[in-house]
Amino acid sequence: MYDREPPESIAELIKWIRERRGFSQRELAESLASASGRDTVTRADISRWERGKRIPTSHWLHWLSRVLEVPLPTLQYAASLARRERLLAQMLQPQPWTLLPFELDRRSAESNDRQDYQEPL
Repeated sequence: MYDREPPESIAELIKWIRERRGFSQRELAESLASASGRDTVTRADISRWERGKRIPTSHWLHWLSRVLEVPLPTLQYAASLARRERLLAQMLQPQPWTLLPFELDRRSAESNDRQDYQEPL
């Protein structure tokens, strides 16, 4: 049906489906606002979703599903993967206390008291 399989990333998936449905970002935002009865979604929101800067809430996933004619579980799955990736990235970031510019000397405490000991640069 399409030239390739749909992407799993929610950001890429929204863009991929939007382009295949022939919507611009502005048209998609207007369609979502009209369908949902809420004018709080803008073209900038669509752009942030497509760049992976934000993940649509379950409210907007529901309306994206209707407007783009894609099964809701497909969007929910992609959004849950994006949330897990973000959480994992946060967990893997170095903690502030690991960024101290000094390393502990592996020598014993007694050797640290000697006069020839120099602080690491």
